[in-house]
Amino acid sequence: MNKYIGKAGQYYRDVISEMRKVMWPSKEEIKDLTIVVLTVSGILALFTFLVDWVINFVMGKLL
Repeated sequence: MNKYIGKAGQYYRDVISEMRKVMWPSKEEIKDLTIVVLTVSGILALFTFLVDWVINFVMGKLL
């Protein structure tokens, strides 16, 4: 049991060490990337809506 506690402790020390090496984005980068993600998501949602609407319209006319 003691062996597992030692391994878990080493694991968490390694995680903390690696997290200190991470290059975190600035607030400005986060803001810019958030705008990009929201814009692309909106465009894809609009595209999906339009394709769905066209398919429903065509199927309504055929049936």
